[in-house]
Amino acid sequence: MTEKPLPDWVPFGRELRRLRTQTGLSLDDVARNLTISSGMLSKLERATRAPKRDTVGELDQVFCTNGALIRAWSDVTRRVADPDWYRRIEDAEAAAVEIRMHHPSLIPGPLQTPEYARSVLTYGRPLDPPEDIDALLELKTKRSRRLLEAGTPAVSAVIPEGVVRGCLGAPQTVTEQLHHLANLAESGTVGLQIVPSGLPTHIGAATGAVGLFTFIDRLPLVHAEHASGGELIDNPREVQRVVSVFGKLQAWALSPADSIDLVRSITNVG
Repeated sequence: MTEKPLPDWVPFGRELRRLRTQTGLSLDDVARNLTISSGMLSKLERATRAPKRDTVGELDQVFCTNGALIRAWSDVTRRVADPDWYRRIEDAEAAAVEIRMHHPSLIPGPLQTPEYARSVLTYGRPLDPPEDIDALLELKTKRSRRLLEAGTPAVSAVIPEGVVRGCLGAPQTVTEQLHHLANLAESGTVGLQIVPSGLPTHIGAATGAVGLFTFIDRLPLVHAEHASGGELIDNPREVQRVVSVFGKLQAWALSPADSIDLVRSITNVG
């Protein structure tokens, strides 16, 4: 069966072929300097496969493009994995002074380690090719870094105990995720509260995965996540409902110090 080109990657593939033919090199010649085969390089040129960042870095060196290929790859990756809804949320995160997060079944996205995030994406998007998972993972990692390293907005999360006890992924992935979560809380980067099992966390489950954004110069917004991405909600009644849910969850939750102790005790991390 003939593989169809990926439309977003066609211009990039043409540029790879142009650079190769311009230098008078064959596919085999170029592949000798790469960690991929000449057959895979051919697929990149025909845009039937999306290249990985490491491969593009190698090609950038082979063709002496001084970072131009890497920048072009980043542009395409962003277009593929950065839809309009994501840019709106990105803008809202940049303007917010406080973000509160809750997910009924997962560690909230910005608090995920790369490997945990990869597990979430792989299980949640079983039909996506590996290169699309890689692109989405890079986007999630950049979002987490931007949100957590800036020092603003203030970020907090309310997480059911069942989520941290039933963490997704291989044992090492789980351990690293819990260790990361506890470190974020201990450093003051994130305010963490765990809602103990046995309490009425169904109110959070019914609300779903949400973020509550607070601003200085405008009314709050709710970020509601769903299978295809997310949306921002500004309806005052819906926003107030989510504010009420967060209030109840935080009232039922353990203190930040006890929450950290619980997370560390689950896998004896620390």
